[in-house]
Amino acid sequence: HVLKPLSGILTARAFMHASMGMFLTVFVEQKTGSLWYGGGALALYEALGVAGVLSAGTLSDWMGRRRVLFWALATAPVAILLFVFTTGAVKIAMLLITGFTVLSTTPVMLALIQETARDNPSAANGLFMMVSFAVRAFAVTIVGVIGDFAGLENMFIISALIGFTAIPFLLKLEK
Repeated sequence: HVLKPLSGILTARAFMHASMGMFLTVFVEQKTGSLWYGGGALALYEALGVAGVLSAGTLSDWMGRRRVLFWALATAPVAILLFVFTTGAVKIAMLLITGFTVLSTTPVMLALIQETARDNPSAANGLFMMVSFAVRAFAVTIVGVIGDFAGLENMFIISALIGFTAIPFLLKLEK
């Protein structure tokens, strides 16, 4: 069933989502000394996330679900890594791309669930959301522990590397 590979994708994405959503403000504040910059960075990340969520479903209707998921899941970890290692305008651009790509995958995955679970779409949607919430709670805890022991910069790097593991699960989705 489609829920198995999507669970793998959700798990890999959860680490990127948790690191950016929970620790971006602290990371930026540590780097700049300004909590205002941290809050601004989170606002930009979330704003582009909204744009990604609103556009990804429509894009996947035109381009195909797997193609849009592949683009988002391949781009997000690269953007996180570049966000960590760059400065200035490039860093801001990578933050925006990260917000757009990390957060845009949920509507596409929900569309896949609805298309494949024609007999019980509500139950399938509920299972998907349960997996999503459970995995995210687990990832936030693990990411926090990594941040405490290895530092936030290394936590972002590790989260991005884990993000790449979504691709093999995407390839397991039935055509």
